[in-house]
Amino acid sequence: MRTVNQLRQMILGRAVRKIDGLKSLLMAARYLNCFIFVLGFLGSAAAVANVEPGARALERGHPSSALRSWLPLAREGNPKAQNNVGLMYERGLGVSQSYPEAMRWYRLAADQGLAEANHNLGLLYYSGFGADVNEREAFKRFRSAAKSELPEARYMLGLMVYFGKATSPNPQTALQLFESAAVSGYAEAQYMMGYLLQSGDLGKPNAEAAFVWSKLAADQGIELAADLNYMTTLVLDDAEQVRAQQLTDLCRASSYTDCPK
Repeated sequence: MRTVNQLRQMILGRAVRKIDGLKSLLMAARYLNCFIFVLGFLGSAAAVANVEPGARALERGHPSSALRSWLPLAREGNPKAQNNVGLMYERGLGVSQSYPEAMRWYRLAADQGLAEANHNLGLLYYSGFGADVNEREAFKRFRSAAKSELPEARYMLGLMVYFGKATSPNPQTALQLFESAAVSGYAEAQYMMGYLLQSGDLGKPNAEAAFVWSKLAADQGIELAADLNYMTTLVLDDAEQVRAQQLTDLCRASSYTDCPK
C-alpha cells in the first residue's frame, strides 16, 4: 500500500509534467496578445482632444473612425499615433491587415523612443510577422522598451532570458525581470514568478512563494496558474496553505510591495 506521501509524489509528478508540457504553449499563445495601444497622449490640450475621438470610436467598436482620427496625427510625426496606426494594420482593424505596414509605422514611432512601439516591433521580430524571425532584434527592442518600465516588455525579455533566446539562459535574471513586471499586476509575469519559484531552476523549490504568485495570476484568469497553484498545495500541509493564503492576501493588499520571492 502506498503511503500518503507516495501518493502525493505521484500526483505531483503528473502535475509537474502537465505544467511543463503546457508552459511553452502558454508562452507561444499569450505573447501575441501583448501588443499595446497608446490611448493617452501627453502634450497640448488640442492634441489630446484630437486623439480622444479615436479612442472613443475604438471603444465603441468603430475602428475605421479611430484610424481616421489617428492617421493625420501619425503623418504629422506623433509617435503615439504612429504606434496606434501600426497596431491597426497589425490587427487589420479598419484597414486591410498588413504586417509590413504595421512594422513601418511601429519603426517610425520606435525611432522616436516610444517604448510601446519598440515592444510591438519586438513582437513582430519575435514571431516572424512582417519580417523573418530575428531574435536578436526582438531582444534589442524588448530591452529598450523594458528600460521604460513597460511590464509587457519586461515579461517578454524575461521569457527570452529564461529560454536562452538571443542570450544565454539565466533563470535568476529572468526571475528579476518577471518580478519587475509582476509587481505592476501583470498576470503572465506573476505566473512565471510562481513557475520559476516552484520549478527548481533557482535551486530548492519554494512552494510557499510559488503558491502566492500562482494564486495572484490564477485570480486574474491565467488557467495554468490555477494548475500550478494546485500543484503547490500538494507539497504544503494545511497550516502551510493557510499561511500561504495569508501571504497572498498581504501581497495583494500591499499593491505587491510586500510579497515573498
